[in-house]
Amino acid sequence: MSKQFGAAQELKVKLNDSINLAKNPLEIILEIAELLGEMSGEDSYKQNIYDQLVSVYGLALRDKFILSQELQEVSERLKKIESAYENPEFTDEEHKRIGYAIERHKAEIERLKKLGEED
Repeated sequence: MSKQFGAAQELKVKLNDSINLAKNPLEIILEIAELLGEMSGEDSYKQNIYDQLVSVYGLALRDKFILSQELQEVSERLKKIESAYENPEFTDEEHKRIGYAIERHKAEIERLKKLGEED
C-alpha cells in the first residue's frame, strides 16, 4: 500500500467524519487544509487558505462562521498586546507603538462586529 493511499484514506475519513458531525463547511475546509499542509510539509498552507476564506467568505460574503473566527483571533491578539503594554520595561516610544496597535485592534473588532450584523 502506498504512502499516498494512506494519506488519501486519512483525508476521506476526516471529511466523512466532519460531515457526519454536521460541521460548518468552512470549518471542514480549514481542517482539510491543515491536513494537506502537514502532508505536503507546507506549514503556511492552512494560514493561506484561512486568509482567503476571510477575504472572500468573511469580508465579501459576510459569512458568520468566518467573521466569528476572525473576531476571536483579533480579540485574542488584543489581550496579548494589552498585557504587553503593561510591561514597564518598554520605552515611551515602544508604549506609543503598542498603544497604537491596541487602538487599531479595537477598531478592527468594531469593524468585524458591524460586518457580522449586516445582512
